[in-house]
Amino acid sequence: QSAEDEEAEQGFSFNREMRETRLRVDELLADGEVEQAERYMEERRQLFVENGYAIRKINQAYFAFYGTYADTAASVSPIGDQLHRFRSHMPDVGTFLRTVSGVSSYQGFLDMLEMLENDQP
Repeated sequence: QSAEDEEAEQGFSFNREMRETRLRVDELLADGEVEQAERYMEERRQLFVENGYAIRKINQAYFAFYGTYADTAASVSPIGDQLHRFRSHMPDVGTFLRTVSGVSSYQGFLDMLEMLENDQP
């Protein structure tokens, strides 16, 4: 069982909550609601602190720093999950690497993932 699954069973999932925070902040900023986004980030920071995560400040710099990698909670990129799903259809890492190395574009990757997922019972 993954750490994220264990967190979810305990009621508070850092990854789930941080992703929700990032998505909502992006929406607010896209709508030009800068002050509301700042208030929301502070409210969310307090929620994280209440649940044992000592985050000093959540802001765009936090997301820029921690959101670089697709498999982090602050990332809004779907590629991390897509890569995990793609890998789950391969019998081993070698097959995964050989298969994915033949893909030359993101759209090609998505097409292959869809094909893999549609071929499953």
